[in-house]
Amino acid sequence: MELLLYAVIFIIGIILGNFCMIAIYKIPSTKKNKDKKSFSPKQKRNKVIISLLMGFVSIGAFISLKVTWKTMTILTLIEYLYLMIFIVTLVLIAGIDKKSKRIYKPIIFIGCLVGFVHIIYLYLINNLGVYSIYKYLMYFAVICILSAIIIKKQYFKYSYLLEIMIICMYMNMFVISEVFLITIALTMISIVASIIMQKQKQKRKLDKSDILAEKNINVEIPIGMYLCISNIIAMIIQGIEINVM
Repeated sequence: MELLLYAVIFIIGIILGNFCMIAIYKIPSTKKNKDKKSFSPKQKRNKVIISLLMGFVSIGAFISLKVTWKTMTILTLIEYLYLMIFIVTLVLIAGIDKKSKRIYKPIIFIGCLVGFVHIIYLYLINNLGVYSIYKYLMYFAVICILSAIIIKKQYFKYSYLLEIMIICMYMNMFVISEVFLITIALTMISIVASIIMQKQKQKRKLDKSDILAEKNINVEIPIGMYLCISNIIAMIIQGIEINVM
């Protein structure tokens, strides 16, 4: 029965991964790109890879909840589905940021709405303290303020950094501090490694005699993508525990 349970969990992950891949390519696309009826061969390959990875992430998330066939209840299934919705939002944010260097904020607001429903559910079922609701609303207020600044200052030089702050607030709404600290550490390592690899890759493309061209090397780092992926890894490593304190 355990094997059958994990097979079902894996399939759920694949289905969610397939949804994520479609959304990643459709949400930020221009009108011209939306007219395309099918994926390119590269996009189809990426779709399969992400779907399989989401299958394994789904199993990892389920195992981190320390649930077995014998101890599984409706309440634990609800927790698992909630966590997978949170992970899906992170995957969507990461994929869109990788593709277009853009943080698609409506995804975050949808995640916040789901999180609010979850907190109210915990308050009614598990006698969650009112403090957790206030804390959630505080984080949500900061997200709204930062989003308003970005909208008002559309061409603000540091808009992307404010969007990264929004992601950090979003994560802190749902994960414990230990997971967030691991997330930051993994993100920093990923950024440093990415900068080194991009620098080396771009330098190889330059003519060795063109010394001045080296000064024009631009390195673009999808920080949001690294944050989201690192958060998923951190949750599975640490053991998933919702921030309801």
